[in-house]
Amino acid sequence: MAEKNKSKEDEMSVCITNTQPVHLDKDIKSFEIASSKYLITKPVNLDEAIEIVGFGSFHYYLLFICGSLFAAISISVTSVSFIIPSAQCDFQMTSVYKGFLNGASMIGMFFGCFITGFMADSKGRKYTLVVCMMIDGIFNLISSVSQIYPVLIFCKLMSGFGVSGVTVFYSYLGEFVNTKNREKFLCWMELFWTFGVILLPCIAWVVIPQTFRIEYGFFLFRSWNLFAVLCSLPSIIFSYLLAKLPESPKFLLSKGKQDETIDCLKFVYRWNYKTDDEFPVFSLTLPDCCINEQNNNFFNGLYKSILGMFTSQYKIVAINTCVIQFCSTASFYMMVLWFPELMNRFRFYETLYSGPKNMTNMCEIVSLFKIEPEEIDLKCNDEIDQSVYENILIIGIACIPTSIIVPLLVNRFGIKFFLVLSFFGSGLSAACLYLISSSFENIVLSSVFEALSSLGIGLVYCISVELFPTEYRGVAVSIGSMFGKVGAVIGNIVVGVFIDAHCMVPILVSCSFLIISGLLVLLLPKTGRTAIK
Repeated sequence: MAEKNKSKEDEMSVCITNTQPVHLDKDIKSFEIASSKYLITKPVNLDEAIEIVGFGSFHYYLLFICGSLFAAISISVTSVSFIIPSAQCDFQMTSVYKGFLNGASMIGMFFGCFITGFMADSKGRKYTLVVCMMIDGIFNLISSVSQIYPVLIFCKLMSGFGVSGVTVFYSYLGEFVNTKNREKFLCWMELFWTFGVILLPCIAWVVIPQTFRIEYGFFLFRSWNLFAVLCSLPSIIFSYLLAKLPESPKFLLSKGKQDETIDCLKFVYRWNYKTDDEFPVFSLTLPDCCINEQNNNFFNGLYKSILGMFTSQYKIVAINTCVIQFCSTASFYMMVLWFPELMNRFRFYETLYSGPKNMTNMCEIVSLFKIEPEEIDLKCNDEIDQSVYENILIIGIACIPTSIIVPLLVNRFGIKFFLVLSFFGSGLSAACLYLISSSFENIVLSSVFEALSSLGIGLVYCISVELFPTEYRGVAVSIGSMFGKVGAVIGNIVVGVFIDAHCMVPILVSCSFLIISGLLVLLLPKTGRTAIK
């Protein structure tokens, strides 16, 4: 209590051996220069300690590892959009079955979000990320040799369970970075997602057109199986590298682990300054919300964590972000996972369709390729036209400008500005999809939609790091993501059911949800002004 009653000037001052007290706000640079000579003897606030460790090579390496895993998630989630058309004959998939396969990973994410959010707040950010990414990689690897449809569905469901850890990346990254650099730093993660979107069609383009077949009794291994193997490797490799990095300092201190927190800061300090000098901070001020480890059973702890968030002062913000996640993620996955399928249908219409080519909108063209279950053996074609790879690659490249511009300008305009812009822009592009009647128009609008909607979803994760305190951050972001996956599952099923006969329905739903998301963003509190709690 005595510590709380000190004046602001006293709180921000620390004693240093052999010199006078120094004000951290004004003289932080002097610490960076003289830290090898002076030691701070009074307890320091964690945000001040993070300022002392600086911003340097450790943070860039951390961004590279987490960003690479983020790209791996991008590959894992969207790889199914190439597996579906190339494996449809092996598994005799109708449009409805394709919708279930698309939705399987979303169902896994739905259940995973319950667990990963609580794990992140109770066991640790890094621990949760490593476990989740290994689950994703291993089950994607198993899916590559699956021979029956239910096994493939189960593997994609478990892969989705692992991918649910994506929400923890932003918490883990943001808790290492000071206020000045945090928003910009987190926004660079979107660029890695874009790299994943670009890399995926390149891998698919090289591998899937190969015509080799390895058959041994019931076992069949074709090009799409090899493609699935390659898509599983990044998650396994980079999760191993992540395991070598320290746990989040804010998480450690929130659990009362002061010594481990200081060890973490020492690790970052020595990496940033490339020095063996002793870290100048010996004691940290414990947060008011310090939570000691308890021996509660898992489900009891999970229940208390979720209940605590939705009965706290952050409940309105939590509900708002849940609705935003539901609407925006549903809209994104409704469209993106079906783009290769739609492009295939446009290509066949323009090159192989022998009927009258007087279609005036996308729905008329798409409806020409409805496949009934009894017709699969007669009409099945698992070839993907080369233009599909080219178009998906173009869509990925189209995301690069927004992925670069936003981090450079986010400190000036704020995350909320770009969130509103991305949701309104992608909503408009979704509405215009109905009017297209050629592959060129399809690729242009698909590129705009992918660039803006994926940016919006990434920025929701960024802003959530600052909207919630450490003790609720993991659960809050994960529960919001869970609502997003509910929307994604429903959206994929809606597309699978209506795409052949009533494709106006998913377009209208996608457009409406994105506009709603943009309006709800305006109700969120301002961010980027203060240190995260």
